This record gives sequence, structure tokens and C-alpha cells, in this order.
Amino acid sequence: MYAQSTTLGILAAIAIALPATSAPSFTLHSTGAVQLRATGHEARYGIVAPAVSGHPVLTVALGAETGAGALHLTLPGDRLPAPGVYPIRSTWNETAGDTAAFHASFMAGTVEHPVGWFQGESGWVKVTGTKDGRISGTYEIATRGFLSADLADEDQRVTVRGSFEADGDSTATTIALVR
Repeated sequence: MYAQSTTLGILAAIAIALPATSAPSFTLHSTGAVQLRATGHEARYGIVAPAVSGHPVLTVALGAETGAGALHLTLPGDRLPAPGVYPIRSTWNETAGDTAAFHASFMAGTVEHPVGWFQGESGWVKVTGTKDGRISGTYEIATRGFLSADLADEDQRVTVRGSFEADGDSTATTIALVR
């Protein structure tokens, strides 16, 4: 009886000492030409090499599989960024020190019912943490693009805000490393 109580006590102490890992998650709220709210657990990141001018990039994908909208955040480099605030850039400009800027694209709607596509023009991504195969942060991004109802009008504006806790995606990283 004493051994059972001791064993249960040890197991309980170990369980309490183990860090609680929450599931990956994201929130996304858009205003402007497209107004939607999305939340979910489809928050992943991976390193893809070589993707831009022969260099690797870190890509954070939010809501890419079943969400009402998806956001992709891309940062040049082969590692997680340090916590801090990073600007959004609309072009890849290696000579301007672009390694400290995110690039964003927002796809509104689903694959079956696309609403529009928008490119990030300005804003920020605040990385709040990077550890144990996870990156977390918040963002506010001003985008410009088109609605699927009128592909010729590429001057539609959408602002996207939200947060994320993304887990590392070993598939993307493995593909990048097996070159």
C-alpha cells in the first residue's frame, strides 16, 4: 500500500513538473474590402531552402488548410527570428537589409470558394517568443490586392490583425534539407 501511494505521488509530481504545451493556434480578423474572422489550430512554420534568390526562408502559415482565410508570413533566413517587432515589406530587396522584414500574403475564402488575394504592403509582425519548436506573435498588416469577383481591380485594401502560436513543421524542414 505504501509503495502504491509513493508511486502515485511521484507520478503526480512528474506530471505537475512537465511543461504544459498548448496546441498551435491562430486568430485572424480582416477589415476593409473583405471582412472575416477566423480562428483555428492550423498554425505551422518551416524553413524552405532555397526559395528567394537561392536563399532559405522561414514561412509561417496560418489557416492554410480549412480556414475562412489564410495568412502566410515569410522572413528571409534559415532560423527563427529573435523576439521583437519586424516591419512588413512588399518587395524582396536584399540590398536594403531585408533579412529583418516579413513579407505577407493573405488569401480570403477557401480553396473551393476563393474571395480574393492580397499582398502585404506595410505593418508589422511582433515575435513574442521562439522556443521548443514554436514561434508566437501578433501582427497587423495593411494589404492590397483583388477580389475574385473582379480580377482587374487590384486596388482593393484589407487590413489583417491577429495572433499565432505556430509549431515547427518537420515536413517543410525535411524537404528543404534534402536538396
